[in-house]
Amino acid sequence: MGDYHITRCKILPTFNQLVHFCTLAEVGHVGRAAEKLNMSQPPLSRQIALLESTVSVMLFERGAKGVSLTLAGEQFLQDAREIINLMHQANKNAQAIAAGQSGILTLGSTMYASYSVVPHIARQHKITQPEIELRLQEMIPSDLKKALLDGTIDAAISFANTTTPTLNSMTLLQELLLAALPKHHPCAGVERLSLDQLAHDDFIMVPREIAPTLHDSIVTKCRQAGFSPKIGLEVFTQQSAVNFVAHDFGVALIPASMQYAPVNGVIYKQLEDAPYIQNVLMWSTKNKNTCLKSFLALCRDFSHGQGSKE
Repeated sequence: MGDYHITRCKILPTFNQLVHFCTLAEVGHVGRAAEKLNMSQPPLSRQIALLESTVSVMLFERGAKGVSLTLAGEQFLQDAREIINLMHQANKNAQAIAAGQSGILTLGSTMYASYSVVPHIARQHKITQPEIELRLQEMIPSDLKKALLDGTIDAAISFANTTTPTLNSMTLLQELLLAALPKHHPCAGVERLSLDQLAHDDFIMVPREIAPTLHDSIVTKCRQAGFSPKIGLEVFTQQSAVNFVAHDFGVALIPASMQYAPVNGVIYKQLEDAPYIQNVLMWSTKNKNTCLKSFLALCRDFSHGQGSKE
């Protein structure tokens, strides 16, 4: 092994100190942070004091009710999180290379995507990349973007979202929205529904902050039909929306894939001039997981195959 030299200018914070610091910054209370870290309070306090001494900067303001970050502490938190994420990523990359390009890829998705594209892509991945473990995590759309940016997941499938310079995206599938109605709804016998026939119904919808693209698509289409939807209930998932339709809380516009998860008491109707919603794959440009390249290639093949069916 060749010789190498490390320039030592001063003592640097340890990895554990960075973890302790981030935990305290997130919790804002030494006692609760110590409990979360499964340690007692005095050692945590000593580690934080040693960290501040090492960086020669006060990172926290101490108060009677807890601690808060100083301006320097806010910047240090941002950098510390990046260092921790890079350390985790370095560990994952080393494991993948040592195992001959095998490894782990974590895919986050909305619960709805489990009825549309995720099963098809997961099955194809298992066939073509058996040496790579695909881990699936279901999240609400707003959490998927955060998980991508902090490195918790490697890729995400969700509704189209606002663009971010550090995120790439690829449309996998677009499908129509259907109307989900209670089985005794006055329009239950209508073969093809006009959206304005639902103008006086309560709508069950996902809040805009959770899925802005889906929410805006529904609101825009209703306004084009001559009315603003009266939101009777907000839920976090399409599955919950359908369940509340079954209990006669109102109507919902849902992606067509959801009709393959039948719920007693709900009927699905095609809409005239129905809006489309997209299933989009997203990934971070900073992600260094060596397993991601083959996964993206698989998803491109899937996307092209869907396009050929249109």
